[in-house]
Amino acid sequence: MSSQNKGFHAIVLGASGISGWAFTNQLLQDYPRPGIWDRITGLTRKPMSEEELSYWPRDERFTLASGFDLHNDEEDVLRQKLEDRVKDVESLTHVYYLIQDPPVDFNCSDPFAVSINALRRTLSAIESLAPNLRFVHLQYGTFIYGVCFTNDFYHPVPLVEDLPPLKKPLCDMLHYQTCTNFMGEFSKGKSWRWCETRPDEIIGFVPRMNAYNAAYPIAMYLSLFAHINGQGAECPFPGSFGAWKALSNIAGADIIAKAAIHLSLLDEPSLNGEGYNVASSASPANWEMTWPAICSWFGLVGKPPIDNETDKTGSPGPDEYISMHDTEYKEMVDVFRLKGWPVSSPSMDGSPNWELTKLNFDRHLSLQKLKSTGFKDDEEPAESWIRTFERMRKAKVIP
Repeated sequence: MSSQNKGFHAIVLGASGISGWAFTNQLLQDYPRPGIWDRITGLTRKPMSEEELSYWPRDERFTLASGFDLHNDEEDVLRQKLEDRVKDVESLTHVYYLIQDPPVDFNCSDPFAVSINALRRTLSAIESLAPNLRFVHLQYGTFIYGVCFTNDFYHPVPLVEDLPPLKKPLCDMLHYQTCTNFMGEFSKGKSWRWCETRPDEIIGFVPRMNAYNAAYPIAMYLSLFAHINGQGAECPFPGSFGAWKALSNIAGADIIAKAAIHLSLLDEPSLNGEGYNVASSASPANWEMTWPAICSWFGLVGKPPIDNETDKTGSPGPDEYISMHDTEYKEMVDVFRLKGWPVSSPSMDGSPNWELTKLNFDRHLSLQKLKSTGFKDDEEPAESWIRTFERMRKAKVIP
């Protein structure tokens, strides 16, 4: 059962990121129902321009507070900034913590100290100012199941939330268990509750360059492929046959924002400290099912990869293809007056085209736990991709 109280004040920490943009957008669109959010605050490190802000609905309830360095600001500095820059800070009720942590230094004695200390200082500062705090949401991800360790992934699928923690030494390379242990202790005896969500690959829009934007390189690749080869051209999947066939549940940023907001509004004590898989759809899919629909949006005909390799391909990946056609790429950017951000696909091991070659194993999720809470939103993976492309086009990110 959802709370029927009104007058809530949500703060999105990391509002200019892929997830943060979507969370802020959903709150501004009154998800899950009109009248529930009296105030919405987006918190960022760097200011956002008027053009960047224009892609959210204009709303007098919204305040953007910038200049926060959560990994370096001391608690008293954070508290003062919150007092000075967050309107009605004392009314904060819901915290959505979507901060991107810096790379981990495993040469130090406490490799996750930077992340945990940032979380501790931030929540302590907010607690001291917001006596009516009700809920804190953290976003983890499917790396908690070891998806990032492509050569060592061993969990059975579908992945469920009550799987045992990863075996050593893999578990020691990720901060999730440390974070959960911290939150368990930190929240003990508090009036507020917390939970974490676990999306796989996040497909979403943000109106500024973001190194973790998995959709952008693919969008630019398909835009350039169509620009060079014309409408109706056949476009082979630029990845491995293993990745082409591997089942997963992509996470459209809109859907995972809705799921987290839904969970944060539930009056269920049993939710406290729990983790939830989140995704666009409860039905798993693969590139074989999604690629043709994505290509069609660009006027192309999606085809399978050119070879049958498990973890590599003879095709150039998005980054390499764009580099090979640099002249045509610059021409396209100039003709259509695009943003022209650098194209660099995220990679977990430093190898090129990691996502489209190395993620070659089934890693689909069970959403039964989430669905049991009453969350009903579900959409085809292609819908999540296409909505992202439409926003990119409107923002002159792609033609």
